[in-house]
Amino acid sequence: MTCTLTMTLISESQEGECGDDWKYELEAQVFRDELVGEGRISVPKHTLESGAIREPHGAPEPLELFSGDCNGDLRVKMDLTAIEVDLFVNDVGKASKEIRIEPPLPGNHKVTKEVDIPVGVQEAPAILGKKTAVFTLRVRLTLSED
Repeated sequence: MTCTLTMTLISESQEGECGDDWKYELEAQVFRDELVGEGRISVPKHTLESGAIREPHGAPEPLELFSGDCNGDLRVKMDLTAIEVDLFVNDVGKASKEIRIEPPLPGNHKVTKEVDIPVGVQEAPAILGKKTAVFTLRVRLTLSED
């Protein structure tokens, strides 16, 4: 049986007082003992108000991370870099998340997992006090039988 693993950005949000201009990049690596696939989705600078939860800016296309033999679990490591864009010094936060995806059972044609990746971002330099924000990206991983 062969399968395809696809990564889709579902929603973005931020809560805090760092600012409203954001950009981010999500890198993913897929392992089965060794690296078997990888990819990256970059979202350019856009306005994201505190408290808003919305579809990712620009509606990035789903990204195929892996296609091949579906004879075991896949481990997906995701690294998110979120940047609050400032005039002089950008505020950067990084976070990683790792999940395991089992192949679809016979008769089940796909396995879907959704995961939130929160990133803490702190204002730099903290001239007017420590302003912080939490940027959260929701990601869907779908392993489907070909």
